[in-house]
Amino acid sequence: MGASKKIFLIFTLLYLVLGFLFYRFYEHLVLEEARRQATAVLSSFNALRTYIETVQKPVIYRLQKEGKLDKNFFDPKLLSASYIARHVLANYIEGSNAGYRYKLAATNPRNPRNKADSFETGILQQFRSGKLKSYSTIIKEEGKPYFYQALPLRENEASCMRCHSTPDRAPAELIQLYGDKAGFGEKIGQLRAFISLKVPIFHIINQHKRDFFITLFGLFLLFALFYFFFYLLHKKDIKIQEEREAKDRYLETVNAQLEERIEKEVARRMEQEHALNEQERLMTQQSKLAGMGEMIGNIAHQWRQPLTQLSSILVNLELRQERGKLDNKLLKNKIAEAQEQIAFMSGTIDDFREFFTPDRVPERYPVSRLFTTVEKLMRAALKNNRIHLETRIETDFTLEGYPNEMAQTLVNLVSNAKDVFKERNTPDPKIILHAFANEGYYMITVTDNAGGIHIEPIEKIFEPYFSTKHASTGTGIGLYMSKTIIEKHNRGSISVKNVDRGAQFTIRFDRSA
Repeated sequence: MGASKKIFLIFTLLYLVLGFLFYRFYEHLVLEEARRQATAVLSSFNALRTYIETVQKPVIYRLQKEGKLDKNFFDPKLLSASYIARHVLANYIEGSNAGYRYKLAATNPRNPRNKADSFETGILQQFRSGKLKSYSTIIKEEGKPYFYQALPLRENEASCMRCHSTPDRAPAELIQLYGDKAGFGEKIGQLRAFISLKVPIFHIINQHKRDFFITLFGLFLLFALFYFFFYLLHKKDIKIQEEREAKDRYLETVNAQLEERIEKEVARRMEQEHALNEQERLMTQQSKLAGMGEMIGNIAHQWRQPLTQLSSILVNLELRQERGKLDNKLLKNKIAEAQEQIAFMSGTIDDFREFFTPDRVPERYPVSRLFTTVEKLMRAALKNNRIHLETRIETDFTLEGYPNEMAQTLVNLVSNAKDVFKERNTPDPKIILHAFANEGYYMITVTDNAGGIHIEPIEKIFEPYFSTKHASTGTGIGLYMSKTIIEKHNRGSISVKNVDRGAQFTIRFDRSA
């Protein structure tokens, strides 16, 4: 079922429900108006009967007792509440043209016209039992609807017994009028009769029926307007939905194409990344091999003097043995000297082995520890090349990262300067390691007096496989790896510039990092 049909059925159902509710509302109005009219009339005539019984009849009886009226005087026009009320009501009904039908109903009436039928007898019995205080319903007579309202009369009092106890006590005029066969045997406190009124409601129904149909028509127009409004909204929603579905289909197509392009791009990037990783792995391997070459060279520098000393000790022992001058004391002294040189050489191996052992986890370390490591590893190589290494620590700040990697970086910078000194035969070669704090940064500078870097732009020296050395001695990856270590592994940056007599490398760390 389409959404428009559902909306139509919902509005139709709602219209029928509201129409039924309005019908019950107007039905209630009809009954209440009829009940109001009947209650007003019956209450008025009940009040009239009460006045006759409690005021008018006692006055007449008093006048009879005082002798102002004949003691046998009785006239129903003055003393019969039923007679007076019936005639007053007849005059009222005739004058109002309302179509009311009044009746006093009793099971033992004096007047035969007041005889209760079976329906009225049942009502009277319920009044007598106390189950009802009033009674109302809708009845039909001659094909027309009436509202039927019944109210009980006052219970019998002492004044009622004159006419309703025994025939011998009843007034002669009453016996002459109604006979002596009915209406007697009543007792004080007994409910003798009730009064009822039939109010014609067909004219009230017609009046409210007109109102009901006007309301129903207005409700129909209102619902039709609402349905038309919702129908337009639904049509608009359908159009929006169709446009949204079209856009969704377009987006699905675009997304499928985009996913395909992304997959191709990812595959291409992965290939590039694999190639870069492979290239970086090769460069790292080359860097390690170059580092091993540097290590062997530095070990050779460190071992040259101890080996010379060991050779001298052995030659000295041989000469003294030949000349017969080698005693135990001298032998022990020479052995001790040899062991001292061997221990130095072993310590050198340990220093380099620790230096080239990769750091497992980052740690905090002072910059002075870096400078000490560089001095220890490069001391012999620099000394053999008559290069002076000066360290300046203005601020011994603490870094966080991998100390062996940073030491390798500084060793590489110092070693590069050493090679340039050697290549250019620089007089009085000197390298300065300087640590200090500058505003928001910690700084390490490596400055030499080797004449500077003759490359434009100067930053090109950090590119892979770029080298200013001869092809037999340079791989072109040392500075690239140094830059990678500083920036990727130790959260720093490196730059270079030419100064008065040489080059200066600056390593910078953010103090807030």
